[in-house]
Amino acid sequence: MDLLAISIMDKINIQEILPFVEMPSRYLGAEANSIKKELSEVELKFALAFPDLYEIGTSHFGMQILYTILNQQDNIAAERFFTPAPDMETILRQKDIDLFSLESETPLKEFDIVGFSLLYELNFTNILTMLNLAKIPFYAKDRDKSEKNFPLIIAGGPCTFNPEPLADFFDAFLIGDGEEAALEIAKAFIEWKKEASNSSDATFDKKLLLKRLSKIQGIYVPSFFKPNYNQNGVQTLEPLESGYEKIKRAILPDLSIAPFPTSPIVPFGKPVHDRLRLEIARGCSRGCRFCQAGMIYRPVRERSVDDLVEITKTALKNTGYSDLSLLSLSTGDYSNLAPLMEQLMAIDVGHCVSISLPSVRAGKLNSELMKIIKRVKKTGFTIAPEAGSQRLRDVINKNITQEDIFETVKSAFGLGWRNIKLYFMNGLPTETDEDIKAIADMATNLAGIKTTGKGKATISISFASFIPKPHTPFERCSQIHPDKSFENLTFLKQNLRHPAINLKWQHPKMSLLEGVWARGDRRLSKVLVKAWENGCRLDGWSDMFRFDLWQRAFDECQIDPYFYTTRKREDDEPLPWSHIDCGILQQFMQDEFKKAIAQELTPDCREHGCTGCGICDFKIVKPILYPNLPHLPDEPVLDDQSKQNRVVAAKEVEEFSKLTIFYSRVGKAKYFGHLELAKIIRRAIRRIGIKVRYSTGFSPAMKISFDNPLPVGMESQEEFFSIQAKLPKFTTPEDVVTKLNQVLPPIITITRCLYSANLKNRKNSEQLVTTSYRINLNNFTITQNSIDDFMALSQYVVEKLNFKGVQRESDLRKVTKNITILKPNELEMTLINDGQRTIRPSEILTEVFNLPDSVLRSADTLKLKR
Repeated sequence: MDLLAISIMDKINIQEILPFVEMPSRYLGAEANSIKKELSEVELKFALAFPDLYEIGTSHFGMQILYTILNQQDNIAAERFFTPAPDMETILRQKDIDLFSLESETPLKEFDIVGFSLLYELNFTNILTMLNLAKIPFYAKDRDKSEKNFPLIIAGGPCTFNPEPLADFFDAFLIGDGEEAALEIAKAFIEWKKEASNSSDATFDKKLLLKRLSKIQGIYVPSFFKPNYNQNGVQTLEPLESGYEKIKRAILPDLSIAPFPTSPIVPFGKPVHDRLRLEIARGCSRGCRFCQAGMIYRPVRERSVDDLVEITKTALKNTGYSDLSLLSLSTGDYSNLAPLMEQLMAIDVGHCVSISLPSVRAGKLNSELMKIIKRVKKTGFTIAPEAGSQRLRDVINKNITQEDIFETVKSAFGLGWRNIKLYFMNGLPTETDEDIKAIADMATNLAGIKTTGKGKATISISFASFIPKPHTPFERCSQIHPDKSFENLTFLKQNLRHPAINLKWQHPKMSLLEGVWARGDRRLSKVLVKAWENGCRLDGWSDMFRFDLWQRAFDECQIDPYFYTTRKREDDEPLPWSHIDCGILQQFMQDEFKKAIAQELTPDCREHGCTGCGICDFKIVKPILYPNLPHLPDEPVLDDQSKQNRVVAAKEVEEFSKLTIFYSRVGKAKYFGHLELAKIIRRAIRRIGIKVRYSTGFSPAMKISFDNPLPVGMESQEEFFSIQAKLPKFTTPEDVVTKLNQVLPPIITITRCLYSANLKNRKNSEQLVTTSYRINLNNFTITQNSIDDFMALSQYVVEKLNFKGVQRESDLRKVTKNITILKPNELEMTLINDGQRTIRPSEILTEVFNLPDSVLRSADTLKLKR
């Protein structure tokens, strides 16, 4: 990539670097509902850092919660950081630009606290990328020795339930729920900062801060423990502070006492979860013995149907989303799933087109729920048998039968789903070759189920290595060796050659690495640094994963990865995470492992009473479940008069007027692709609450038409789109302009709105077929002679392939009305629309005047108002 066109910057100018990266909207900020405060006016600057790309991190619900809670405090500003893609990382390094926030473009190192969300072990190298780009030392001890006041570096999330592999990098970890603890951390920091500022020597002793933080439930300070290793290389931790030996997980006892993000940020681009996410419950009581989340998020705490409906109404209005997803570890176990879905679907009939169920547990599809699901847009349907044989499902306490699975798949096919996803694990404790064969048999039999209706049914099998995670009954078990994992995978490939079956898998070496970081100790910190220095980045992305670089790092650090994975931990061996108290009794874990070996089941405590896991004190911490509600009555049978009334009402609603709405697309807005911009505008229209025409059918879509879409990077003084709307009484087109500008991202501006019937016919028809552009080439010039030579030609024909691969000729001279030099590096170009292929100035500049790509990328092209 040629970066010569980027000018030297004394201050971050994001618009000078965005032309050189893919998906520039990742770095824009200014999304709907994002919050930008004046940082000089707050007491605490809190950086929320997610170690993955924007489209992954911005979909993380936990980050949305913390962003909302922290920014609700007047004296705290929370801003977001994500791992830049490799192209952006390269530019930041070449231009010596620090990693900056989306909200205010402030460097990371200028924040008081940096809080990382740790959801996935293969994101760990991304932490180092972000710290390095911020010029913050990796190791906590190096930050303490420096004379500079570096931010407090903390982390939370499920990966912190074994914090040891990252302990050398972080000042503190938050173990457990963050809603209350995050505010306690912020309060402790502000108090420490004030006290230090008011002291005679005005020194900021971080140890005093860490001692203050250690009093907060869920806070683990690694420097307050010293690691020791026995003759077998097993780590033990020696507490250095009296009374600070165990870290008890932070638990939010009732979800209703914490703020819910009813105005979540609406991301740009293509986030992995591009819909409203509704957390209906937290925790799971099923007791699957392999599942870490099922253990560390106990007990089950539901939200009430009334709260969820009100939250949804508010959030849909504040976001413009039309789709929503029910979020829970086990959505099908929610006490009032059917009544909830009935009420949610009644909120915005015809416009809220999709309610996504991430998964429905096999055996939970009752007739009441099936009636409702028939009305839901069919996205994907997921079942997690985890094991192919009943014996192995009993070992892991899955508590579903072969009959449950088959009946659920049959019901899903009958309800209209055509793609069923099944999750299986490779290498579960006591697994045999017969268990792997049972996966192939089950998938083949399911693919043989006959379906009625339209569409071809498919069975998608996901196959990934089991990792014995901390704080589960299987935490001491050995992890399957990659060689055996490959062997099992090869068997399935050979035995699932069925046209209706798709097999996907995670690379066994990725699973090996995930197991190392999930189960490792502090000696791994040097491996992480070495792997990062070797070039490891974004390891969770299969196209970026380089195990050869990881193997070299292990070899250079003389660390055996199999010491942490395939080796069974003895019953008396200290575990790296033994000092973390997740709330589950160790005796319960041991009993569950014994029952697994004996293939004995443990029932769900919500159905059969307490099973003795130890998480509840039944005073503050206890399950929160709601009594079953009656479902709404079926639609009444209408008489002829009622049907006629509905027809009349429908006709009234259909009396729409066509509106043409004009907007400017300048500054950062030029980095939106057309589909991205259209999505932003559709959601803004939904937010202002005017009635617009939708298409008919099962998936109604807003009817909206745009003028000729502009390429990414081109500005325009005025573009327009048209909708058919029914404005409320006393609402004028001018009101539409005001309301849209109130809800759109500030980088998009609506300039005017007119009834299309009132648009004046242009007197000069030539204006309808010509478009003028003003182009600033920065430090590049085009001579008048070269322009004159081109304009003197009778034709200038180029050949291009269209999207169908067909060769088409275009005459660039024919469509060029004139080119005028305004300044040495600034042109005005007027092009004629000949009704054929749309020609843009960039094509003429490159084809005719040989403009280098680097200059073209940095050029500013403005489409002028007609």
